[in-house]
Amino acid sequence: MLYFTVYRLQRAMDRQKVPMPSNVVSFLDTLTAFKSLWPGLKHYKLQDLVKTKLNRDPAVDAHNAISDVRTLQDLMAFVPQERHFIVERHMDDSQL
Repeated sequence: MLYFTVYRLQRAMDRQKVPMPSNVVSFLDTLTAFKSLWPGLKHYKLQDLVKTKLNRDPAVDAHNAISDVRTLQDLMAFVPQERHFIVERHMDDSQL
């Protein structure tokens, strides 16, 4: 799914003649990463992870792109530093 999403993003950017920002060096499939980090959870929906891992109510504006990105940022900050290696998945241009 990640490769399909990245491919669609790259195609849309190409059509609009928008270059990929130079600070984008990799992409991350957060569903796969969270399943590796926290195996055995019943659900991996963003709202469920917010409840179980961050111990807070999910944002009222769930499925809002900016809110979702901020929530993902909070979840990634919650990941213990020594486990960051699990979520490092770099892609080169041949994988797009």
